[in-house]
Amino acid sequence: MSRRPAGPPGRARGDLRSRYRRTARLAFLVPAGLYVLFAFVVPVIYNLILSFEQTTPATIANLFAPWAGLANYKFTLLQAVTQSALIRTLTFTVASLVFQFLIGFGLALLFNLRFPLNKLARSLVIVPWLLPFLVTGFIFRFLFQFEAGAVNQILQDLHLISHPIGYLLSPGWAYVTVLITNVWLGVPFFTVLLYSALQDVPPELKDAAMIDGAGPWQCLVRVTLPVIRPVIEVVFVLGFVFTVKVFDIVISLTQGGPANSTQLIATWAYNLSFQQFDYGAGAALNTVLLIIALLVAPVYIRLNRDSLRQG
Repeated sequence: MSRRPAGPPGRARGDLRSRYRRTARLAFLVPAGLYVLFAFVVPVIYNLILSFEQTTPATIANLFAPWAGLANYKFTLLQAVTQSALIRTLTFTVASLVFQFLIGFGLALLFNLRFPLNKLARSLVIVPWLLPFLVTGFIFRFLFQFEAGAVNQILQDLHLISHPIGYLLSPGWAYVTVLITNVWLGVPFFTVLLYSALQDVPPELKDAAMIDGAGPWQCLVRVTLPVIRPVIEVVFVLGFVFTVKVFDIVISLTQGGPANSTQLIATWAYNLSFQQFDYGAGAALNTVLLIIALLVAPVYIRLNRDSLRQG
C-alpha cells in the first residue's frame, strides 16, 4: 500500500494553533458560565420550584415539598395587599421614571454648557451612586423623621409649616418620601447617560437649524431629541427594570408601612417569605416580578440593537 503523503509542516502548526485558540476560548468561558449557572440559573429554577410547592419552615430544608400546583399563585394574587402592591409598583415606577428623566435631562443640558466648575458639578452628581442603597435609605429616614428631622426643621425655620409633619407616619407622606428618595438615587443614571448622548449630537445640525431661524426650544425638540431618541428609549427601559424591583430603599425607610402603604412587589414578597414564612407565596410573587422583567428584556435588546445599527 502506498502511504498518504503528509501535509506541509506549516499547515500542521496552523491547525495546532487553531485548536489551541479554541480550547483557550472555551477555558475562559468556563468561569463565566459557572457564574451564570450558580448566580442566576439555579436561584431562578429553585424559586420556580418553591412557587409550586407547599413549603413551610419544617420542609424548607428539603429540596422537594408537597406539590401545591397553582395554589400559591391564586392565594397570593387574590390578596388585597398584593393587588395594591402591584398597582403601587406600577405608579411608583412611572412617577420615578418621569421625574428622573426630567431632572436628569435638565442637568445633562446644564452640564452641556460651559460654566465655571462644570467638571466638579458633574463629579458631584454621581455621589448617590457611591452610597449603598441601604445607607441612603437610613440617611433619608433621619432627614424626614418626625422629631429633629432636618426637613421639618428647615420648613419650620422658613415658616412654611407650624408643626412637624410625620412623613414616615402618614401613608400618603410615606409614599412621597420613598418616591423622593428613589428619584434622588436614579437622577445620576439618567444624567450621565443623557449627557453622554448629547456629546454625539453634531454641532453642524444645531448651527444649520439656527441659521434657518430656529430658536433654542425648536433646536431642542427638532434636532437634539430626535438624535438622542435611541439612547432615551434604552435609558427608560433600563430605568424600568431597576425601579420595578426596588427593595432596599423601602425596607430601610418604611419597611412597607405604615399600614402597607409603601408596600411594593419586592418588599411584599420579602414579607411573605421571611416574616410570614410563607415561602411558596413569596416565591410565586417573585416569579411574577421575574416575568415582568423578562417581558421588558426583549424590548431592551431590540432598542439596543437598533441604536447600534444607527450608530
